[in-house]
Amino acid sequence: MDESVDVGGREPRPGELRTILGLAGIYLLRLLGMYMVLPVLSLHAAGLRGQTPLLVGMSVGAYGLAQAALQVPFGVWSDRFGRRRVIAGGLLVFAGGSVLAAMADSAPMLVLARVLQGAGGISAAVVALIGDVSRPQYRTRAMAVLGASVGVAFAIGMIAGPGLAAHYGVPFLFWLTAGLSVLAALYVVTGIPRPPRHVHDSSVEWTPGHLFEVLANPAMRRLDLGALLLHSQVTAMFVVGPTLLARHVPVEHHGTVYLFLVPTGLVLMGLSAVYADRRGRLKTAILGGGFFLAGSAFFLLFDHAGMTGAIGSMGLTIAAVAVAEPAAPAMLTRLADDQARGTAAGIYHMCQFTGSFVGGVIGGVLMHRPEWLGVVLLAGSTAWLWIASGLPRLRPGAQTSSPLTSRTSSPDCSQ
Repeated sequence: MDESVDVGGREPRPGELRTILGLAGIYLLRLLGMYMVLPVLSLHAAGLRGQTPLLVGMSVGAYGLAQAALQVPFGVWSDRFGRRRVIAGGLLVFAGGSVLAAMADSAPMLVLARVLQGAGGISAAVVALIGDVSRPQYRTRAMAVLGASVGVAFAIGMIAGPGLAAHYGVPFLFWLTAGLSVLAALYVVTGIPRPPRHVHDSSVEWTPGHLFEVLANPAMRRLDLGALLLHSQVTAMFVVGPTLLARHVPVEHHGTVYLFLVPTGLVLMGLSAVYADRRGRLKTAILGGGFFLAGSAFFLLFDHAGMTGAIGSMGLTIAAVAVAEPAAPAMLTRLADDQARGTAAGIYHMCQFTGSFVGGVIGGVLMHRPEWLGVVLLAGSTAWLWIASGLPRLRPGAQTSSPLTSRTSSPDCSQ
């Protein structure tokens, strides 16, 4: 029986669990170095030869732009040539960019290195591979495991990065990032099993029609636009939020705040993922993220000058990601056909990274006007709730019919 449509069990099979945990570990290794660099990158760029404010900003944002530009190609390539090859290749490209960043002695060279790092865009292929090997009734929890690895990498990186940079220098962090990426690439080749045989059947080749079908799917368009809104608002909040927090908590103690907020978000992520899987409430989880983000906006609007407002707005932003982020790609992988799943995931992650870049710009412009950021977040979360209200409700443990595989059968969903 096709593993992607088997609804006979509620717990992961050994093969599913091994692949999911392996991919989560790869994600963690790749992102750990990135998050270690993040809190010190702009300070490092400002001290390099040829730096300007624009180049310092680009040293942070260029990575997201490159990721956005290449998510769809990487997703398409994973459909055509196989997920594991694309993931391993992307990790090696990312490692090469990290080596160049470690050697960079000027701001323009650092920006170029960050572009090369971003060119190793594996997110779409990883999400698609999880969709290949996991059954629908377990898929949201699988995405939550992947999201948890991001949260763990974020927590460790944000806390450990400044200390390591102070002792060994920022180039050391880039060398460490390169080494972790090479290890992850080796594990992809040796430790991640091949996806089920029905995926990438050589008799069914990828065609441009897969891309058009994905773009024509109204539910996928809603998910893509929601990803752009979510990540633009989250990134803007993480540009402004630390500044608000610094008014009340010394920067060296910010890690203590994150030690409370991030684990709380991870617990919420796990609980919401299990609920969404077992009750068929993917749409409810996505809507919940919009409500949490609206709450974050209210904290900024009414208490942005207080410590409660700073911590509350950041905490609810983390909660929004924790609730919505696993559910949205889980729904995407159930709506997409096997042969176009990488393409669909590529478009989705392109919108994510585009949102991150836009959010960085918005956060920079509103750095000293948090009340206006509250207005932006409230408007964005309202738009998100309106968009998500039109998503289908998927029954638990059922795979939807794709227009690529069946144009006559009705999808197993309802508005």
